Amino acid sequence: NGGYMNPLYLTTIALGIFLMGCTFSPSEKPVQEQVAHEQTEEFRISPDVVYGHKFGLALTLDVYQPRQRNGAAIIFVNSGGWVSWIPNFFEQTAEGLRLLTDEELTKMNPILHQISFRPLLAKGFTIFAVRHGSSPKFQMSEIVADLHRAVRFIRFHAEKYGVDADRLGLWGGSAGGHLSILLGTTADIEIPDASEEFEKYQGRVRAVVAYFPPSDLRRLYDNWSPDVRERFPAMWMQEEEYKQYSPLFFASSDDPPTLIIHGDQDDLVPVIEGESMHQALLKSGVKSRFVKIPGAGHGFSEEEADSATAEMLKWFETHLISKQ
Repeated sequence: NGGYMNPLYLTTIALGIFLMGCTFSPSEKPVQEQVAHEQTEEFRISPDVVYGHKFGLALTLDVYQPRQRNGAAIIFVNSGGWVSWIPNFFEQTAEGLRLLTDEELTKMNPILHQISFRPLLAKGFTIFAVRHGSSPKFQMSEIVADLHRAVRFIRFHAEKYGVDADRLGLWGGSAGGHLSILLGTTADIEIPDASEEFEKYQGRVRAVVAYFPPSDLRRLYDNWSPDVRERFPAMWMQEEEYKQYSPLFFASSDDPPTLIIHGDQDDLVPVIEGESMHQALLKSGVKSRFVKIPGAGHGFSEEEADSATAEMLKWFETHLISKQ
């Protein structure tokens, strides 16, 4: 498809889209863990843990563990435009791995201040940062299948990382937010041709946080201009697939508590996407909170991001730590 090589699309990926956000043979062999250099007493980073393979390539996740753990964990869905482009939050040094500061992340890419891991780590949460097979090579069905496997892999290995498998949260922005809510609302879906023990595990999580998430993919796609559509090959689907991968149509009473944060001036993923998902969850009897940030677009300023982070922390503390 010629659209795959569209210069606008390639440029968009190179800049890092605003957080829009085969057979597997998983490796059980643990990756050697390296202690973060400047944060020896605070953080442990386990990079590139393999949770599957496809087309001869590994599907990986990174694990960030604080020294003082609260037993709960956040699965961060690394996805912007349905591409796992978000860079590592650490760097390799001669002494080992070092967790980057917020200032270093912002210098690397101005939007990364929205997804700093430090506030979560400071509260004792373990973080699993998951990458999926990216568009345009992989389409929506494969992206979603990757993440269902990743959640089950994490649940299966939770004890190894000092985590309670029943106290997991999902978090992502835009495409990552869409995928987080979709995973939360379709947790019981079976993995086709499951062959590994972990793939047969339950995929449920206890809480979800999504920033400016698409919820009705058909409505969103119809709202976009042709040049915007060209930038997101993952949205080039068969008609029946739009509903299949739209979390708005899967809200049910057993879904996890979900926090949605959305700017009311978002011109890429309009605020109706977040609002309608929130209303569908409430109608189904699910605990949901919707936070509208006045004047915010698709991506938050530093002040808006700080506000969103505070809401996110409170939500996860309430639903993953507090006794209810």
